[in-house]
Amino acid sequence: MKKIFIDLWIKEINEEIIYFLEKLDFIGVAVEELNTRYKKIDDLVIVKKVVISADKRSELRKHLQGIKNRAVIVSVKPLSVEAARMAAHDGRVDTIIIDEDSLYYIDKAQINMMKQFSKPLEFPLNDFLKASRKYQSMIYRRINLALQRNIPLIMSSHATKASELLNPVGATYLSKILFNINVKQALIYLTSYPRELIIANGVKI
Repeated sequence: MKKIFIDLWIKEINEEIIYFLEKLDFIGVAVEELNTRYKKIDDLVIVKKVVISADKRSELRKHLQGIKNRAVIVSVKPLSVEAARMAAHDGRVDTIIIDEDSLYYIDKAQINMMKQFSKPLEFPLNDFLKASRKYQSMIYRRINLALQRNIPLIMSSHATKASELLNPVGATYLSKILFNINVKQALIYLTSYPRELIIANGVKI
């Protein structure tokens, strides 16, 4: 099988994780704890990802200064409405993460703004699976609304160890079950969308 998959968020990289990423047919991965902007190991492209949690516009603005000089992928977890709105229209922000902390600020108005600026919504699967049913239900409703508005959805793992890496086939079919998405569309969340972001930030993959 041709390698096509990209995980847009894992915590760190090591030999074990690289081994399993290659076995699972990944061509790229975005890593939080990476001391360089990007590198390549064999056929695996590894890029630096910065995750910003912010509840004030001024705080977010400060974190974003010069960010693209040291990171390829920039994602924001908004902790207020003002931070969410700024993240939606700021070109330095590649994705907005939805989890049990940020979901309150990803409302209908936010999703409409994300559609206006073609801002992808990032869905960390491990965070969703670890959340309580209450939070899963809340996240589920917001993702469905985003899908209705044709917001680009990116599925990442937020893996902290090798056992938490995404199995692309399993993740694809889980998306189909959870959100009634056809398999072809679900594949785009792990292939085309993350690849386009990495290329747009100047890294060939």
